[in-house]
Amino acid sequence: MMSYPLVLAFIVFFVAVTIVVTWLTQKYTKSTSDFYVAGKKVPWVQTGIAMVGSYLSAASFLGCAGDISIFGVDRIWLSIGFFGGYMAVLMLIAGPLRNVGSYTVADALHRRFPDRRIKLVVMITTVVISTFYLVPQMLGAGLLFEMLMGWDFVTVTAALGVLMSLYIIFGGMKATIYNQLIQAMFLFFAMTFITVFGFIMYYSGSLDALLGAMANIVPPGICGKDAAAVAAVQSAVSPAAAVSVSREMLPAAPSALTIGIQTPDLVSQISTVVALVFGTAGLPHILIMFYTVRSASAARKSVTLCIVGLGIFYLCTILLGFILMPQVYPQLVTWIAAGKQGLAKNMAVLQISGKVGGQWLMAVSAAGAVAAILSTSAGLMITVASTISHDFYKSYINPNASERQEVNIAKVTTLVMSVISVVLAVAVKGENVAWLVTLAFGIAASAIFPAMVTTLWWKGLTRQGAIAGMVTGLVVSVLFIVLLLSGVRTFLGLPTAGGPGVFGVTASFIVLLIVSYRTDDRGPEVEEFFALAHKDEEVK
Repeated sequence: MMSYPLVLAFIVFFVAVTIVVTWLTQKYTKSTSDFYVAGKKVPWVQTGIAMVGSYLSAASFLGCAGDISIFGVDRIWLSIGFFGGYMAVLMLIAGPLRNVGSYTVADALHRRFPDRRIKLVVMITTVVISTFYLVPQMLGAGLLFEMLMGWDFVTVTAALGVLMSLYIIFGGMKATIYNQLIQAMFLFFAMTFITVFGFIMYYSGSLDALLGAMANIVPPGICGKDAAAVAAVQSAVSPAAAVSVSREMLPAAPSALTIGIQTPDLVSQISTVVALVFGTAGLPHILIMFYTVRSASAARKSVTLCIVGLGIFYLCTILLGFILMPQVYPQLVTWIAAGKQGLAKNMAVLQISGKVGGQWLMAVSAAGAVAAILSTSAGLMITVASTISHDFYKSYINPNASERQEVNIAKVTTLVMSVISVVLAVAVKGENVAWLVTLAFGIAASAIFPAMVTTLWWKGLTRQGAIAGMVTGLVVSVLFIVLLLSGVRTFLGLPTAGGPGVFGVTASFIVLLIVSYRTDDRGPEVEEFFALAHKDEEVK
């Protein structure tokens, strides 16, 4: 295990900057509105860039390109799905949600259906989704430092948990947004720099040359499972020779452009895409950012800006996944053969960074990965803290709680969530970061999206239908995830390989519709609610 002082210096500097930002913004966090949504006064440009930082997690920076480098074209759906989800947010959610919500996702549903049970169900769902999303961030940080610096995995994840807690406790949403803004710009330029220079260095900027190489190469995920091919690859004198000998050993094997390697059935593929596209519109830590701007039109502008940034970023992840496959082929095959598939997927980007730009670019990439982890983790933690304090404590335990008491509960929740996420990260150390995040998308798509989109767009939705739909989506999605993690390949004849997406979303919509048609509580002021949700002028 090698030590990279420059890598450490970059990361320490970056962390120090975020701590300074937190310290500078703490004096502006005086009320619950300041703590939860930065006083709803953040300019739309800043929120749009911060949304990029919040969304570009370790799964995006490390996992997407890494997954493609292992299995090829079959895994580009992760990048496409992560990006495509924001189109659903822009068209269906952003403006109306900003108009009717206040601090949390539950507020929007509760405004139409003033029932405490709505807040309880959304709170439970938010905690489950955020936990599934937060754990991979901790996992990515631990693996990063373990590989680069030889540091203890548990110590690193615990330190990250402490740092995230400091963000939230002292700075609230304002510190989170400004840190996410800085981290987003760093992430964006790190990814585009690695991709552009790698493309020029290895393929002279020729897409034909890249595709030609991919049409011949045996994906490392296939080669790494054949002992004879692994031995031949490991004895090769160069990455190019390793790629060539792998094809000689496995002449009938599929190429990196072969569809169906990782997800062999169509239903599983569809399920993954459904989870990613509709899951984005159900992610609580993304949705609450719409409350930080002044109006519905500003929310839509923020999402539009975010979409442009994400489009460029995820195009780079697809290209980079193909670019790096041949260049770090022996290392990828060795990791796969040793049963370290998660390490191979999560660390491939750093490997190619070292080859393209040496220690300097590896340091930049490592700092970019840390930026992704910090920005997403902070957004997730403040989301959980706000829903526990505002939707549960304020609604169920102490309805007369002062703003100070409510914020204190949020801070305690942050500490508890940090401990839970560290423990779970240690438990799933061998898993791929991007794959774990996909499971969180599946829950969000199943439990939040159907109820949210019908609340904002369908006057026929009833209180009972919304609750039944959310509960059904949550139960079905968690059930499929438990079965998947337990190694169960099918359930009632349905494949679990693609996650809960299509099954949870379908079940939630069906139950929601049936119950709504059989009940009649559509909210006490449904017309007023829709008039408010779909107006464009500033809502304070």
